[in-house]
Amino acid sequence: MPMKLDFGKTELKIDVTFAAAVTLTLILDESGIGALALFCCIIHEFGHIVCLLLLGEKPKSVTLSFYGIKLERSGEYWGRARETAVYASGPVMNFLMALLMLQFGEKTKNALMLSLLIGAFNLIPCRPLDGGNLLFLWLGGRMSEEKADKLCFAISCVTVAPLATAGMAVLPKTGNATLLGVSLYLSAAIFLDKKEKDRVKL
Repeated sequence: MPMKLDFGKTELKIDVTFAAAVTLTLILDESGIGALALFCCIIHEFGHIVCLLLLGEKPKSVTLSFYGIKLERSGEYWGRARETAVYASGPVMNFLMALLMLQFGEKTKNALMLSLLIGAFNLIPCRPLDGGNLLFLWLGGRMSEEKADKLCFAISCVTVAPLATAGMAVLPKTGNATLLGVSLYLSAAIFLDKKEKDRVKL
């Protein structure tokens, strides 16, 4: 059962899995990379929230869980230009943070690289990532929503397949499971997102 806090019209939900993941990260991650990655993710979501507030919309809820930070919006559609700004604002915030870190030299190298990676990762054309939502948004202006949805799912699968293949090839040679882990995470996110959207259509 998540802990819930109300901030005006916005509800903050903190899942027990998020608290457990943060606690384990702080205890086990001696390098501090995990904490930095979490900070960069929070900065990313902060970019979305700031953009929404500037455009006059308050998020319906913000959920913190092991699977990431999820914003639930009011559902109002503002047109392609404004929706593009909302989806792009998270990665843009990461890139701005990286630019800021660049001014501090070598001591902020890890934060700079993580911020760049998280910004770039979220632009991968896979839903529910920002890149996938941007792809769906612009395809939806050229074809029916159903066709755009199917095409986005196909592009997501085609994007993840080579990542998974490369991850499986790299793992036995280097022992590094990062790429394979990322591809598995994306695969789960893609199919869970599709399952949720199919359920909503019923």
